[in-house]
Amino acid sequence: KLFSLMKARSCSFDQSPMYSPNLSITSILLGLGVYTNYFTDSIAPFKGFKTDAFGNTTPLEVSPFTGSNLISNGVVLNPAGIGRVHADNYWNSNNSLYYEYIKDSYTVDYSFSDPYHYKVGRTQAYNASTTNALPLVYTQQDQATSTWSVTTQVSTTAELETNYLAKLGFTFGGSYTSTNTTQKSTTIGTTFYVSPGYTGWIEACLPGAYANGTAKYKEYLYSMGTGTFIATGNTVSNSNEGGWSPLSNSSMSVLNFNTDQYYGR
Repeated sequence: KLFSLMKARSCSFDQSPMYSPNLSITSILLGLGVYTNYFTDSIAPFKGFKTDAFGNTTPLEVSPFTGSNLISNGVVLNPAGIGRVHADNYWNSNNSLYYEYIKDSYTVDYSFSDPYHYKVGRTQAYNASTTNALPLVYTQQDQATSTWSVTTQVSTTAELETNYLAKLGFTFGGSYTSTNTTQKSTTIGTTFYVSPGYTGWIEACLPGAYANGTAKYKEYLYSMGTGTFIATGNTVSNSNEGGWSPLSNSSMSVLNFNTDQYYGR
């Protein structure tokens, strides 16, 4: 006999899950716990500086790409050459100078992966038998969505997003994305034998990867007289740009499973 199959729920967490039990009874199953949890990955605090044409650096207390100074962003003609690039357009704090910042490079300072980072479902059951270990099985009966948690600049700057995701794929293999959906499947992902009188559980996990890097932007100042942008020679460097992203794969074949049991219900 098999324990009842679980109902998966969309989720992403790595600490302090919130449980929402949904109980049912069968001839061999006295309690099935299914939960939904809510978690947001923490993002590293801002760290940045501005470097002038002579190599002098000035620490920045806040990112120039935040707050009410932003007036627009989008694709513009590249002031540095042929083609079009993404730009962030800002007034300074006095609304007297108009700047344009164009991404120059993105370098990963450190990165790591976690094969169990995105939880896509869990099932648990109590074995009421007094003599036999019984199998608890896992299938993905509902689709589950895993979403990245990254800094604003990564999520809003096309070139930076592409570079960030490409570096994750190059470092850890596979492909990483902003949102991944694990599809429903009737395939048994894993089986765990629960001892008599114990509650066993299975947790299904999608791999994720983290990158923290430095994004550099060339600074241009808008000339009211000529209606053109002039390079200031300054480079704005934002450290701690990056975050967590899920593996881009909808198949159960890439999932990893945590299993365990405890005595009693």
